[in-house]
Amino acid sequence: MLTPEEITDLREYTEMTQIQMAQLFRVRPSEVIAWENGTREPETEQMEKLERLLASQAKKERFKFY
Repeated sequence: MLTPEEITDLREYTEMTQIQMAQLFRVRPSEVIAWENGTREPETEQMEKLERLLASQAKKERFKFY
């Protein structure tokens, strides 16, 4: 499970805005903001995708989850 700081670091590492990350995860930008400030945790499926994104160490690419 990623911490709010790790989610923020991951988003910044992948050079995504909060809006871009929200689009990738098909949530509202306010959801990403809540993940990053710790007021809400991503659902299990979203957390798994965050962990996959982290493991891929991808940067400046188009992301697609299947």
